[in-house]
Amino acid sequence: MIAIYLPSFYIAVVSFHSEILPIEISKKVKLAINDIPYRPIFEAIIMELFIELIREASIRLPKPIGQTIGVVGGLIIGDAIVKAGLVSNLMVIVVALTAISSFVVPTLEMNTSIRILRFPFMAAAAIFGFFGMAIGTIVLLIHLLSLSSLRQPYFAPFIPLDTSRFIDVFFRTPYFKFHKQQKTFSFRMKKKGRKS
Repeated sequence: MIAIYLPSFYIAVVSFHSEILPIEISKKVKLAINDIPYRPIFEAIIMELFIELIREASIRLPKPIGQTIGVVGGLIIGDAIVKAGLVSNLMVIVVALTAISSFVVPTLEMNTSIRILRFPFMAAAAIFGFFGMAIGTIVLLIHLLSLSSLRQPYFAPFIPLDTSRFIDVFFRTPYFKFHKQQKTFSFRMKKKGRKS
């Protein structure tokens, strides 16, 4: 959730909804972004692209050099870009937290999806604020509800509701202990009726 929503939340707060922050924090945020010559969405895109470039470079280099490039490159570029006045300190913190939280995702495919999803949410927050984030979330949920894998709905057993399988969501037993096939999991082909 942090990896998807944090940059768009920051953009929405800075651009539209600064009244939700306490006055002292709001003053500090406004002072930090006063000298930045463009809108927060461009600031976020610049920082996200730098992080993606550092990540891709560290993957393709040998391991000892790749780790060094990741850490040193992030520190040097972050410091230099703030001193140049292209990005605020807060945006560096937000993007760093976002990058760290994206490493928590266990699978590479989901990590890639989250990295791509971040950009439409940032655009929606820059155009409509929290309303844009809400619309983006609804569109994402509609898409996830329409997905299925091996004829299993993506949100099973919650949608469609199957209370007998709730225990499998929270406590997974070893695969060799399963003796029964799930009711919703069936490969039987439906016979097509002939037209007369």
